Amino acid sequence: MYDILRHPFVILLIQINAVKVALEVPIINDLAHQRYNISIALGTPPQLFSLLFDTGSSDIWVPLPNSVGCAPDCPRGFNTARSSSIVDISVPFDARYGLTPDLAVLGSYYNDTVSVANLAAFTNVQFAVGNVPKRLFTQGNWGIFGMGSRYNEAVYSGPTSPFRGNKNATYTPLWERIALASPSSKKRFSVWMNSQSAAQGSVLFGEEDSTKYHGALKTLPLNLVDGELRGWNVNVTGVTRIFSENVKERLTPGTYAVDFTVDTGSPNLYVPTELYKAIVKGLKATDIINGAPYVPCSLKNSSTEHLEFEFPVRARTHHTDDFASIRVPYGELIYPFGLPSTVPPVRNADGVEMCYFGVVPNDGPIRLLGASFIRSAYIVFDADQKALEIAQAKWKA
Repeated sequence: MYDILRHPFVILLIQINAVKVALEVPIINDLAHQRYNISIALGTPPQLFSLLFDTGSSDIWVPLPNSVGCAPDCPRGFNTARSSSIVDISVPFDARYGLTPDLAVLGSYYNDTVSVANLAAFTNVQFAVGNVPKRLFTQGNWGIFGMGSRYNEAVYSGPTSPFRGNKNATYTPLWERIALASPSSKKRFSVWMNSQSAAQGSVLFGEEDSTKYHGALKTLPLNLVDGELRGWNVNVTGVTRIFSENVKERLTPGTYAVDFTVDTGSPNLYVPTELYKAIVKGLKATDIINGAPYVPCSLKNSSTEHLEFEFPVRARTHHTDDFASIRVPYGELIYPFGLPSTVPPVRNADGVEMCYFGVVPNDGPIRLLGASFIRSAYIVFDADQKALEIAQAKWKA
């Protein structure tokens, strides 16, 4: 992540004469706070939390009681003294978030028992208890469930970690342990967010679900760092604005290739300024307000435009299908009036209702494909193959 606890369910796809089952759990769409949440139970007896589902980071952390960002009126934090199974491993936690990144969550690592939704519990899971800063709390963030690589863990990459750069200090992320318990025994998971208006999407560990996407999955190579998987980063090689099937405008040059992080923990697309200007041209967008532009709310239901994103596939051929593409309707980029709920509603000088637009200019080193893009895609995150597989999502009521 760079920028409601409901009753969970779990779908079990049981294989005959097999010990393992394919495991799918919901990710809840908390649109008011621009986040997708996953439910966990932590410790003995279990303490329940609803955490931000985040492919942009790797650690699981839960809030320290009476964190600095909300004391003395904080929601319930994790009480380490109440868990009979907790182990203090005496390792400091320093995770950084934000586009800079300049937002620090400080605390300590522990080991304890964790279950996700209604899945069986895993013992000896490494996680952190963090002191939540005010800016993060104001954004509605009260803990994170990281879905990234071990080489993006704070113990390895944190700026003040005494084990910074030490591969032996990394640990197996919980998502990998769940995926390895699936029938495939592969370190992969599939994300289906569903549409913006849907109450929930899902994450499927170890497998994929062909009923949730159109056509065939295409494999995208990940951008590695010294041969290692640090983040779920891919190149975007083209963006086209589609007004109709007969009227299209390519917004990027032919040699375009820009690195983006696929980040479920971010609500927005963060793109270079020149690309942003082409995306919002003619929309009567405001300047940046509350961290994003606003456009007339009438466009949400009236716009028939799409953005098409192109990606290079791993095994390039001489055929015309040597790239993958995902179309994102403009209506999916526009939030309902009054959201997010963490900031006041916006109207222009004439009193016209203005709506938050989920594409933001950013010329810094970090560029993101956040939820406003991911909702239109079905994505398999594959650590074994160091690749993503992607297809156009099928939305369901």
